[in-house]
Amino acid sequence: MQNQPRSINSEDNTYFELLAALEAGWQIEPPVYARARWGSAYVGQQVYHFVLRSRQAIMMVSVHDSPSLHAFLEEHQLAVA
Repeated sequence: MQNQPRSINSEDNTYFELLAALEAGWQIEPPVYARARWGSAYVGQQVYHFVLRSRQAIMMVSVHDSPSLHAFLEEHQLAVA
C-alpha cells in the first residue's frame, strides 16, 4: 500500500485505495454500483462503489469518477449497475 503512487488530487487517491486493496488480496464482488456524487460542487459526477471480499470480511470502497477508473472497469470487464 505504501508503494502506491499518491496524487495531489484526492479524486485520484480513491482509485489508488482500490488498487491497494486488490493488491492486498481483496476481491471485487460484481457488480460495481454507480451513483450520483453528493454535493452541489459535484452535480453530474458519479461515484463508484466496489464491494470487496477477503476471506470472511466484506468492505466497500467508493471511487470517484476518473479516466483511470473507466479504463480499469473496461479492462476488467466489470458490470456497472
